[in-house]
Amino acid sequence: MRKRGSQLIYVLGLALILFLLPSSNALGEDYCVVAEVTDISPSSVGIGEEFTVGVQIENCGNKMPEFVSFELITPPVDIVIKEPLVMNISQLYYGNSKRSIIYHMRTNNDAIPGTHIIKTRLDYGKQDSFMTKDGEISFEVIGEKAEIGIASVKVSPVLPFEGDTVELTLRIENSGDGTAKSIKVFADHPFQGVKQTFVGTLESDEDGPAIFTFIADMPGEFEFPVTISYYDDFGEKEVKTNIDLTILKKKSNIGSIVVTIIILGAIGWGIFYFFKVKKSKDKIIQQLLRGNNLKEKK
Repeated sequence: MRKRGSQLIYVLGLALILFLLPSSNALGEDYCVVAEVTDISPSSVGIGEEFTVGVQIENCGNKMPEFVSFELITPPVDIVIKEPLVMNISQLYYGNSKRSIIYHMRTNNDAIPGTHIIKTRLDYGKQDSFMTKDGEISFEVIGEKAEIGIASVKVSPVLPFEGDTVELTLRIENSGDGTAKSIKVFADHPFQGVKQTFVGTLESDEDGPAIFTFIADMPGEFEFPVTISYYDDFGEKEVKTNIDLTILKKKSNIGSIVVTIIILGAIGWGIFYFFKVKKSKDKIIQQLLRGNNLKEKK
């Protein structure tokens, strides 16, 4: 009885082992296919540029699979692929036989720089029994950064007074290697007037003016924030800084009044002096005329 029980346990254990052991097909001893990325050209993929990806399919088994398909799964939205996403590979008739696929791709003009990954799936085998291998295609999209800042600040008039119309000019410069697009400048000053202006596009080492016109309706020393927003190859960017501005008190009329009084006084004194001298000269002339008349009578 014990012997039969031992035999039964042995048979059941052997059956369990055989059940858990993968088949030769699952191990890939008969059917074996691999996919390998062989080339990405150019190696540096830029924004808005075309490139190719080469994939090689190879039979690494000792049986010919009835079908082989290679699929690109959920490619990035900023990549355009000209070939079908699913490729059916012609039969691999012998061991080590190979097939090549070339994908023609292009990055969009708004592609984001960085690592891009395309998931892949390789199916092969017989219609009723096949294997699947997942993989990926990885490549880098390069871009150029813009560096935006304020090169200079100009105020007109140079010494603005309360009540003046002020023109504030910020010179915006791009000191980076990339192009800055859709540049907007917002100056949160406390006056009535223009607070936002559009600069547009600045290439590398290029600058442009951002002009704000407002009425300085209060005197004092002001510090207000300035925000510059723009786009470059790496997406939307924002730069924040502060601007200092001094508005002087309203001009006084006392000085003008004093000057006017002095001028009028000078003119009055001149007129008085002119008539006084003229009167003195007339008197002398009359005295001389009288003296001559007396001499003639004698």
